Amino acid sequence: MTRSTIFAGLLAAAALLAGCSSERKEAPENAAANVMNAAEAVDNAGNASANESAAVPAADAFSRYVGKYPFDKVGAHSWNDDPAVKSAIETAVSDAKVRKWVLAAEGPSSPIEMIDGKVAAWTCETHNCGPHQWVTLIDPKTGAAQVCYFDEAVAPDKTRWFKNGKEESRAGKCPEGQG
Repeated sequence: MTRSTIFAGLLAAAALLAGCSSERKEAPENAAANVMNAAEAVDNAGNASANESAAVPAADAFSRYVGKYPFDKVGAHSWNDDPAVKSAIETAVSDAKVRKWVLAAEGPSSPIEMIDGKVAAWTCETHNCGPHQWVTLIDPKTGAAQVCYFDEAVAPDKTRWFKNGKEESRAGKCPEGQG
């Protein structure tokens, strides 16, 4: 079965579901986004080479969140509950306490954006944003994450950076985008 046949089938199924469902009031743009996500998944599966690692997610697994808040749903997941994002953070952050803060991501946040070619999500602790914040940066091509974690109570002039399970200390604050 070719990708174009599968894509045509997905479009037909979406049209039938949209036309037949009088009880479910899904916004047209959400239905279209869901069809496009499914079509991209089919296309990505068809284009994957035998040399590519199954652990490396498709580029759109992260970049599709740009412009959204971490709690906004894009397809079936928000940034905060996306399995690819969770896996990238778990691989990057070796400190269990920091990993818990970053994965919970329940505090205030800004829209996800691109910083230096990486998809960046900023979050902070509620009622303690300046002194306690973190930025998750994920390379959309490789799925590798870096997390910058700042806790003023621990080190007022340094950040902790996590990547590939290793940690380093750097002077200054975490990167900030346009938001």
